[in-house]
Amino acid sequence: MDFCVQYGFDKFIYAARIPTSLVSPNYIFINGYPQEWRDHYVEQDYLRIDPTVSHCFSKTTPIYWEHIVNTACKENKNVDKLFAEAGSLGLQNGISFPIHCIHGESAMFSMAVNLSTDKSRDIIKETVALAHLFVTYVHEAVVRVPDNGLVAQVNAQLTSREKECLLWTTEGKTSWEISQILNISERTVVFHINNAVKKLDVVNKQHAVARAISLGHIKPVI
Repeated sequence: MDFCVQYGFDKFIYAARIPTSLVSPNYIFINGYPQEWRDHYVEQDYLRIDPTVSHCFSKTTPIYWEHIVNTACKENKNVDKLFAEAGSLGLQNGISFPIHCIHGESAMFSMAVNLSTDKSRDIIKETVALAHLFVTYVHEAVVRVPDNGLVAQVNAQLTSREKECLLWTTEGKTSWEISQILNISERTVVFHINNAVKKLDVVNKQHAVARAISLGHIKPVI
């Protein structure tokens, strides 16, 4: 909050999507927005239509709210309503930063200014570069917090063999085929995959593969 106030911003919010599940992920919020707005946002299911959210979870560049007002708000009455209501509660203008990291998590950090677009434009432009760096440190600090829902999954400590077996499983290889590729017995392959299933707290090897990919345990070969 001190950073935001120092550079002329009034409110902020941090939200991270933790890929413990592709269908029902966990979320972490650090809320510096008015609680009245957060409650209303959830009640209206604005997460589904909020262009700052869709942008930050699919892009890597910051998004200026002014641009949204000039585009999406004119094309979608619901988005226009969202920003009008936010403005009435002190979130007049702002900027949102996307964060995408090696553990598979995605996050966003938004800062709002309770000023007109013309007055807030200079504040945002003067701060954007420093703020972009700042939000990466915020996310790194959150990741290090114990029991945040991400650390336990990332620290599953898969062995190199377990990762290899899961990697070849993603290529559609059977346990026997993997045993031939790695020059180990099929029984050993099954042993490693079963261990990975237990460590990742999933129900089968397909589930283990999805979880391992989303959390960055197995990655494409360079």
